[in-house]
Amino acid sequence: MPMVTARPIVATAGAAVLGAAAVIARSPDQRATIALALITLVVCTLRARTRPHLIRVAVALALVCGALLAWTANAREVTIAQTRMARFSATVLDVERDDAAGTTVELSLDSGLRVLATTRIRPLPGERVIVRGKLEPFDDPRNPGEPSERDLMRERGLDARIAHAQIVALVARATPSTLERLRIFAHDAIVARLPQPDASVLMGELWGERADLPPNLHAAFMRTGTIHILVTAGLHVGVIAWLATVLFRRLPLPRASACAVTALLVWAFVCVSGLHLPSVRAATMATYALTARAFGRTALSWNALAFAAIVVVCVRPLDVTGASFALSFSCVGAILICAKPLERGIRERFSMPDRVREAVVLTVATQVGTWPLTAAIFLQWTPYAVIGNLCVVPVVGATMLLGIGQIALNALPFVAQALANVNDWLLTWITSSVTFIAALPGASIPMTPAPSWCIAAYDASLVAALALGRRAAYTPMLALLIVCASLIVAPPRGGGAALRITALDVGQADAIVVRTPLGHTLLIDAGGRLERGADGGSSAEAIGERIVVPFLLRQGIHRLDAIVLSHPHGDHAGGVAPVMRAMPVALFDDGGQRYSGAAYRDALATANGDSIRIEHPRGGDVLHTDDGVTLKFIGPQDPLLTNTRNDINENSIAFLLVYRHFRMLFTGDAGAAAEQRFLALHLDLHADVLKVGHHGSSYSSTPAFIAAVHPADAIISVGRDNMFGHPAPSTLETLERFGARVYRTDKNGAVTITTDGTTHQIQTMF
Repeated sequence: MPMVTARPIVATAGAAVLGAAAVIARSPDQRATIALALITLVVCTLRARTRPHLIRVAVALALVCGALLAWTANAREVTIAQTRMARFSATVLDVERDDAAGTTVELSLDSGLRVLATTRIRPLPGERVIVRGKLEPFDDPRNPGEPSERDLMRERGLDARIAHAQIVALVARATPSTLERLRIFAHDAIVARLPQPDASVLMGELWGERADLPPNLHAAFMRTGTIHILVTAGLHVGVIAWLATVLFRRLPLPRASACAVTALLVWAFVCVSGLHLPSVRAATMATYALTARAFGRTALSWNALAFAAIVVVCVRPLDVTGASFALSFSCVGAILICAKPLERGIRERFSMPDRVREAVVLTVATQVGTWPLTAAIFLQWTPYAVIGNLCVVPVVGATMLLGIGQIALNALPFVAQALANVNDWLLTWITSSVTFIAALPGASIPMTPAPSWCIAAYDASLVAALALGRRAAYTPMLALLIVCASLIVAPPRGGGAALRITALDVGQADAIVVRTPLGHTLLIDAGGRLERGADGGSSAEAIGERIVVPFLLRQGIHRLDAIVLSHPHGDHAGGVAPVMRAMPVALFDDGGQRYSGAAYRDALATANGDSIRIEHPRGGDVLHTDDGVTLKFIGPQDPLLTNTRNDINENSIAFLLVYRHFRMLFTGDAGAAAEQRFLALHLDLHADVLKVGHHGSSYSSTPAFIAAVHPADAIISVGRDNMFGHPAPSTLETLERFGARVYRTDKNGAVTITTDGTTHQIQTMF
């Protein structure tokens, strides 16, 4: 039976993906890009000359089926409505990572849900535990531009989290499944003979486990664009398929039988590695390719990629708008589009061995095709990614094969150790190469993510440029690529002559971004968390790294005119050093109080190391921008307050932000003593918006102070279910008594104020 030509299968796959994406697309940008793609698909389908009726019927059915599958899957999603602390019986599936917050584990509850929990006890995979905590859904975006945590976790097969988790009982280890026993055996066999971090790198290659990978090495893999080797995907599936193919060639098996057994081995590897979307895509393509090979057809083709897309839509339709789907399929698509022209061009101009040329072609093709996506997803461009991948990717297959041999021959200690010793050299080469390249100047360039239509335009330009290259039209080819690449490097952003103030949701902390009409940017505090002991910097700084810096980059902010740190506690100072390391900062306004917290000391050291100007504003000082925004500082006043409930809080930097007729008051964590001093000085405190002091605690926002400010709107930056009971009922009652509308980051997510200087509007995420 002749195989169907590529066009019907590819068109059908595209229609199925677009049908599913149209149902679940979240952002206006995504919806606009999908609409444009649908129009393009319809036009191409109507213009089809080969089997036009077959293609039109297939496309129409695929659109409807894709939409129905996504709608049905969306309706079936588990709704978590747990509101109280409860106990759950669970089996530990995996240990993800250890950090200052505790050990993050993946659990399978007896109810069938798969959840994440962070605990102080490190259980073992396969262990039965009783966990106490609050079952919560993963978050939708809580800050502008953030990806959906719920979507990201759904791609990993996770349904919810257990907040405030405590393991209250360790039950006797349950009888592990065959898969669990295999992973435990493989883990023990590797760590017994390989040192760290080589063992973690190998386990990442084989089944995606990298819990013990040092954070600095993980960052180095990110900075060199080689993190994909630690996520089981096409490269790893290809190694397994190649190994099986070589093995079965030496056995007296018919080709069809050998291909069938190879496909079974590939899927067994994918199951062991955790059924991640890239490995599912790669295994589906490998199955198609093996089937084609069994019948004497072309293995790697657009048909194989299209077939894999159809399978993903059928099995996991909600994943088609995710980052993993986009990266996985664009990587293979880039190889199919670019590999042959690149191979031909390199062969004509350079003399090199076939294997070396193949490695160069595949590396360059994938980087050319995927760098806009990786820049948008990881908020960075890695210029040395081609070099990094050329150094490590050719070695990955050998390390995997040696690792499999080490596990399989574990019963022969001498042989297993010999394999481990050889593998240790190769794994050391990988880690050394990645570490060296990551340390080069400009190894990672922060990027603002381009809208999806810009990425689509780049992809279309790549196809058009290759067509122009075949006609030797090199000048228009280069011009087209440069124009479309510039949309990625400097993506268009909507402007406007308005002042925007965004109170980010950073949990039980403060971080506020002020963007002036002409694009000046001020950061008022930078998130974090209260530090426990002298070594709390890393945990306090994590919020800045994960929320504040990404928000700034997504908004197109690559430079700060000033950071104003209200006071040095870790829940305000935590993100200061990460922000300073991520982008230039012209001015650091600090209250100048003496404090030993690790995050604050790191902020001062970073500012001094980068020669950032440090000032200590006092009441009466003024900071102007050239577009009419003024910061009028009202505190702290000299001499600083002493012998108060908390001197650090009471001497917070406080100021009025004034733009034309609009006024907003910031008081950090200042409490009743500071408020009484402001009132005693007879300052003009009235404001349209108040950033409520000290997260709405009962120690601030006294009735007399709120009466003097008399805000129309009040914003409280506060964490969900925080241990302090913030905001205090008395504070909420006082604000409501004076007519203020209250917005809370724990309930509303990020809060954005937009004003033209006369009127203001407030927008929240929820």
